[in-house]
Amino acid sequence: MAVALCVLAGASGCGIELTMDGSVAKPPARDASVEAPAIDAGGGLVVTGSDAGAPDAGAPGAPDASTPASGCPAGTFSPPSLSGVTLAKVDSIPIRDGFAPGWGIVEGPVWVGDALYVSHFGSGATPASRIYRVSAAGVASVAVTASGTNGLALGRDGRLYGASHLIGGIVAFDVAHLEAPPRTIVASYGGARLNSPNDLAVRSDGTIYFTDPSYQAPDVHPQSASRVYRVLPDHTVEVIDATLSEPNGVALSLDERTLWVGSTAGLSRFPLAADGSVSGSRAQVAAITGAVDGLGRDCAGDLYVAGGDRVVVLDRSERVIGVISAPGATNVAFGGADRRTLYVTALGNPPTLWSARLEVPGLPD
Repeated sequence: MAVALCVLAGASGCGIELTMDGSVAKPPARDASVEAPAIDAGGGLVVTGSDAGAPDAGAPGAPDASTPASGCPAGTFSPPSLSGVTLAKVDSIPIRDGFAPGWGIVEGPVWVGDALYVSHFGSGATPASRIYRVSAAGVASVAVTASGTNGLALGRDGRLYGASHLIGGIVAFDVAHLEAPPRTIVASYGGARLNSPNDLAVRSDGTIYFTDPSYQAPDVHPQSASRVYRVLPDHTVEVIDATLSEPNGVALSLDERTLWVGSTAGLSRFPLAADGSVSGSRAQVAAITGAVDGLGRDCAGDLYVAGGDRVVVLDRSERVIGVISAPGATNVAFGGADRRTLYVTALGNPPTLWSARLEVPGLPD
């Protein structure tokens, strides 16, 4: 398929538009002082040219070129040119053996070793879920038959962490022994199981940030609110936010001083202290409004925001630099031997996995 994208010149105007038939349309020059119009990115996700409230290049969230970021090779990287990028469907996903037929969701992409791992599940309360292993060549196999997982993440300890709507908690798999039951990290708050943990990010010290909306929760929700949590290395659970509507995707900046959380209300930013605790007030990312699903990062510090039928790419100052068409997009991650393959998971009938090669390496989850 062709990809529709709009590469913005800084924060002020649309530079190139690649249409669905592959032709290039260049808009007229615009006064740089005029704010760019809102762009309907599909599925309720809207991006604007505004950079109000965004951190500048030296603010938390920007990579330190002198120190390799977690999951990134040493060096300084520039945001990718998205002109001509084409997403290709990975035909082996989902495996069509009768599991979760019809409408479903592929989620939680994470590159571990030499393969991508993704969750696949259907609709309803606490649906059955399994994990696929997808090789770089696109060959898929079932890695975990009854994982109960949604989002997945890779820890510095080499374990595969999962947000489990089956048990209402966070679990950890031994990648070398995926047939073994996972270890439960946390499965309750306030004496009750969590609703349906959706996505998670693991800090370098083992701290886990995760969201707990109600999407795959039991019919009677065990928790009274949807929340964002932090799990300390000693398994102490803290509430970060209890006001966001259905919090979803979650990601850390390369320097681990910013936490982004997607929700039905858009994209929020939390400043973090050196110990990983929240150090200030939550702020809304001005460039994104509408529902946000999963989040990914590249080694230039850019943020990839999945929602509806698009992946919106923000630079480290939270300005829009591209919008990639991706039907049903739910989440993104980088993989391949050089970490320059962008993977996009999607929901639908059937759910889908997309991929594309980019100029910049990115993080594996």
